[in-house]
Amino acid sequence: MTVTGGFPSENDFGPSYPTAFGITFTPTIQGLLVAVAGIGLAGYLGSLLIGPAIGEFQEVSQQVEEKELALQQSAETARRVNEIVASLNEAKAENAEVRGLFSSQQALDTLLLDLNQLIVGTNAQLLKFTPEYAQSGVITDSSVGEPLNNKLKRSVTSVSFEGNFNQTLTVMQAIDKLQTVLVVRDLSVELPGNNQSELGAPNNLVKSTFKLYAYVPLTPEEAAAAAQAAAEAQAAQQAEQQK
Repeated sequence: MTVTGGFPSENDFGPSYPTAFGITFTPTIQGLLVAVAGIGLAGYLGSLLIGPAIGEFQEVSQQVEEKELALQQSAETARRVNEIVASLNEAKAENAEVRGLFSSQQALDTLLLDLNQLIVGTNAQLLKFTPEYAQSGVITDSSVGEPLNNKLKRSVTSVSFEGNFNQTLTVMQAIDKLQTVLVVRDLSVELPGNNQSELGAPNNLVKSTFKLYAYVPLTPEEAAAAAQAAAEAQAAQQAEQQK
């Protein structure tokens, strides 16, 4: 008996793949599983390595922002301090400039004498040039500014003269040039009752009356005495209020 055909070769059977849970793990599926596993492993490793780095970066960023804010605040504080210092320096300069406008006692006496002679020199009739001692003295009423209290004294002089328009204008212009140290108050200008010459022609006379305020810085001794008097007055006032 002759047997035809032969034994089946290995190629006659399909490839054999592992199977689990009813799933045949072909090379394609195995490749997908490996890829998914790789992604998961990469994510896990990233969470271990990159996560702390991100946290550290955020912490450093916050510290940088805090330092920048602190620097900005420091710069603003420095700017405000500089502005305050500049304002103080400006106030001191203005105070020194204001005080520099005032005369010394000797110069004031000379100035008043010159003004007296000026009125007489214009051929105007000087009617009154009298110091007002009751209104003179150390300034404590803030009349020229509170910072100058107990630092200046005023000298008040009552002045009255009579002259024609040109004479009056000359005197008042001379006083106006001295407004830095002299202040005219209570000015009154009037026509005298008898304002005609012997020939009956008008004299054009004008009677001017005013108070002349002059300001002089206190000497160191006067300033010390004024400060002590002010302190004693304040203490007495506080004691009176506590009763």
